[in-house]
Amino acid sequence: MQTSLFTDEVFRRFATERPIATAVQLVLRRLLDPKIVDDVFRKNADQQYERSLLFSALTHLVSGVVLGNYASVNAGYKKFANRLGVALNSVYEKLKRVEPETSRKLVQASYHQVVQVRRQLGGVAAHDVPGYTTRILDGNHLSKTEHRLAETRAFQAAPLPGKSLVVFDPRFDAIADIFAIEDGHAQERSALDDVIETLERRQLWIADRNFCTLKFLYAIAAKCGALVIRQHGQVHGTEQGKLKKIGETETGIVYENRLELPTYDGEIMIVRRIVVHLFEETRDGDFEIVLLTNLPREDADAMTVSELYRTRWKIETAFLHITVAMNCEINALCYPKAALFCFANALIAYNALSIVKGTIAVEHGRQASEMMSHYYMALEISETTDGMLIALPDARWDEVATLSVPAFVDELRKICHGIDLKTYRKSTRGPKKPPLKRKGNKRTVHVSTKRILDKRK
Repeated sequence: MQTSLFTDEVFRRFATERPIATAVQLVLRRLLDPKIVDDVFRKNADQQYERSLLFSALTHLVSGVVLGNYASVNAGYKKFANRLGVALNSVYEKLKRVEPETSRKLVQASYHQVVQVRRQLGGVAAHDVPGYTTRILDGNHLSKTEHRLAETRAFQAAPLPGKSLVVFDPRFDAIADIFAIEDGHAQERSALDDVIETLERRQLWIADRNFCTLKFLYAIAAKCGALVIRQHGQVHGTEQGKLKKIGETETGIVYENRLELPTYDGEIMIVRRIVVHLFEETRDGDFEIVLLTNLPREDADAMTVSELYRTRWKIETAFLHITVAMNCEINALCYPKAALFCFANALIAYNALSIVKGTIAVEHGRQASEMMSHYYMALEISETTDGMLIALPDARWDEVATLSVPAFVDELRKICHGIDLKTYRKSTRGPKKPPLKRKGNKRTVHVSTKRILDKRK
């Protein structure tokens, strides 16, 4: 009789020596359980179908590329061909037809599991505003791809595979939803109607000015939700009362008055207008930020609203992590559906890392967790996973998906308890020095390193 995975000596050695890679593998086996993934496909795929290639196997392959286990889809296929059971061309044909709604439902399914696990773990952050669940909305543009489409090879312009709107839940540090846009030149606002369909009561939506449209503002209010959105220059209104100074924050001086928005669909809405005069200009050269909110003053004063808007950096940091630490944009995947499916897998991988960091926060403290470097975590995953799956084949991990949530959390905590945090700590650097004025002229293009070192003596 085969022993349990968790008592296997080989597994315990990996858990001790490579705890991050082991913990992430456990979480991914949970988030990407073949039964869940194939069920998502069967319920949401409209035009695609399954024959020889299961959707769970395709997802496993792409997830491995995203996490750096395989250098490319082709490289992953060569190691994974026996399980896939189809030709490489069939894999690419399947990839380029993965429907955006299927990718979206995969992300949603991973988020629901993150919430279950994080609640069992405990130590979940408090709501930003009591009584409201926060959602941060932002857009992400996929980078250019290779000129693999015959129609694009004659162009100097780089082909864009698409973009997406992403919804982030800061309380659980997880990606909650994604709205794919296949047209790389389309306006981000084109997907706002899909976002509006998901609005719920007592949600607090935080977004940049690109999402400041009357339709979106009124839709949030109609659902009894709240908003903190930067005012767009094209959204005007009638100011009510003079600006009143409220106080100062780390970034600027805060003022407030009220604004009557233009009529929309026969309705009129009056919002609070929070103006922050910044001490330093933004990267766009702005010295003033104007925020619109319908939060009652007793729920959040002007100072709180200005600080709430600053939490937008959390979703931008998430984008940075999946771009730098993961292979979230495979430039060989030129078809929009394939590129967006790859990006969705990167969001799921971020959710997996979020669970691991949440476990570390419970075992070692939140400050220690926040000092963990996604780069070093991803590096260990890419270097270790292939060997781990040779020593512990797929069949050895089947019991992970059947564990109860409490039992699963207990195993995660055992692994994370013994982590040597120094191995994964972020590198800090001092303040940047101003660049030196370089010596030389156009005729002097090289110098001898040895001669320079000789002069030191």
